[in-house]
Amino acid sequence: MNYFDEVINRTETYSSRWQGRDDVLALTVGDSDFRVPPPVQGAIEKRIAEGVLGYDTVPDSLIQVIKERLADRYNWHVQPDWLVFLPGVVQGLNLSCRALTKDGEAVIVESPVYYPFFDAPTNSQRAMKLLPAEMINNRWAFNLREFAALAADPLNALLLFCNPQNPLGRVSSERELRAMADICRREKVIIVSDEVHCDVVYDGRPHVPLAALDESIADMTVTLMGPSKTFAISGLGGAFAIIPNENLRQRFHTASAGLIPNLHVLAIAAMEAAYSECDEWCENERQYLESNRDFLVAALNNTPGVNLISPEGTYFLWLDFSPSGLNDPYGTLLEAGVELSPGGKFGNDQYLRLNFASPRSQLEQAVSRILSKLSP
Repeated sequence: MNYFDEVINRTETYSSRWQGRDDVLALTVGDSDFRVPPPVQGAIEKRIAEGVLGYDTVPDSLIQVIKERLADRYNWHVQPDWLVFLPGVVQGLNLSCRALTKDGEAVIVESPVYYPFFDAPTNSQRAMKLLPAEMINNRWAFNLREFAALAADPLNALLLFCNPQNPLGRVSSERELRAMADICRREKVIIVSDEVHCDVVYDGRPHVPLAALDESIADMTVTLMGPSKTFAISGLGGAFAIIPNENLRQRFHTASAGLIPNLHVLAIAAMEAAYSECDEWCENERQYLESNRDFLVAALNNTPGVNLISPEGTYFLWLDFSPSGLNDPYGTLLEAGVELSPGGKFGNDQYLRLNFASPRSQLEQAVSRILSKLSP
């Protein structure tokens, strides 16, 4: 049996995704159903066996592993003092809005997008300017024309950017990134780039970190990364911001003082093991997810009542149920035993988001149940 084919019953745990779902297939919350990589589990168990879970500092060995990973994968050479460790990427989004904007300034957010992007400006008492994604040649695209108009307003000081994009599955090319960054450079808009899904990219395309393009772009960019989504440790947390600009970094530190805790001991152990010992596991997972994607696209793409674009990255499908005529697609599918994430949370209530980081057997059951509600 393939490692990722194992079905782990989480319905009787405290899983926010699965608890109490019984026979309902919950393809919702953005964690995976895969067992933790053995090196990560071993590192956690070893740390617990030491007997004391006290306060740990981030070791130089973890910093070195992150530096080497960024250099090897992206030819991006970062300095140790650029790294700011965080409990998670969502905290990074919220800190950025607080630290990098002033009263009266606004934050630009693409829509649809992962819903904490909408929360972060509101939590910081900042106005939010929405940038609708657009469809070009059967592919989701970042709307550069509308973005340029928004960026030209001096009160629009910050862009929250998601790449690979959740829930659209878009992976921005170097050309697209440069075009967006050129506008930000011209209009002096700071960019916060959430790249937490950077390891989950398909069809041989590369992930290009925005800040790796050149020094001038890096100087206006905060990059957010972490192993939680890729390595089945979403509930454990652990992330980092990469902030080359000293002034932005200091503002970030100041805003977090007394509010953001240091990484806890198990997150440190898990992060170092994931990034130093799990490359083969990570590639096997990526291949499995790509196969899951291909299965779902083939099964659903020509189904009357649902439209979809094959994702270039992430483990999410963004499904348009508007042709189905269903008044309540979420409720209808739930009756059939499949729970998907309501699209309204992400900015478009005609859609549902499907998380396919699950064993194939569960996805096969889910497809059968979905088709039972869409068949004439």
